[in-house]
Amino acid sequence: MKRAWLLRMLREYGPCAKLAYYRGRPAAQVLYYPEEADPTVAAGRKGVLVVNCVYNPVAEAQRLGIASMLLKMVVEEARRGISCLRGEPCRFILAKAFTTGLFLSLPEFYRRCGFKPVPGSGGRLFYLPVAGEYEPLPPAGGYRPLPEDRGRALVFYSPVCQFSYSFAVEAARVVREVAPELEVELLNMWESPQEFLKRGGCGLVVNAKPVRSFVMDKEFREEVKRAARGR
Repeated sequence: MKRAWLLRMLREYGPCAKLAYYRGRPAAQVLYYPEEADPTVAAGRKGVLVVNCVYNPVAEAQRLGIASMLLKMVVEEARRGISCLRGEPCRFILAKAFTTGLFLSLPEFYRRCGFKPVPGSGGRLFYLPVAGEYEPLPPAGGYRPLPEDRGRALVFYSPVCQFSYSFAVEAARVVREVAPELEVELLNMWESPQEFLKRGGCGLVVNAKPVRSFVMDKEFREEVKRAARGR
């Protein structure tokens, strides 16, 4: 799945990742792409480079500045003219931030690298001005109940990150356990962007109710139960 996404990006936009090796083996990566390549963003902004993740899982390669070096290389390339933007000047870099609890949290990492939190994102998005300033997206509008969503659960995942599918599978498992009467469907949001967009960009809909908590959160199961009961 991710391989297919990477091959498509290479064909259409060119290189979209940088890898770092430590003692002869892969240790860290930074993954990025133009926002306008993402079909799940209805009004993709030109000249915006999205950093999807900076990942360094190798214990002995951590705390050596490797991830910071990779991100710095992307920033410098964006200032010169990064190839995946097809000659478009990079106005700003948008970074997706999350916390796994295992390594340095990405929000803290991006702050240390000079990024600023996107207002209203709850610390999930950070930006760095390059040739321009931050430009907000139009409001998504949120989820509006659809008759076709009653009696079923839709779980969306992204092909950009291999963990997204794993989390989606776990979310589907919990839904089936909590509400076995519901039909559960997993959807690749890049392959079914209209299905994702018409649900206001909500990653999980249960019985025509949006579920906002993350699958690993303590409150996730209870929120799924309430949604399944129509509350």
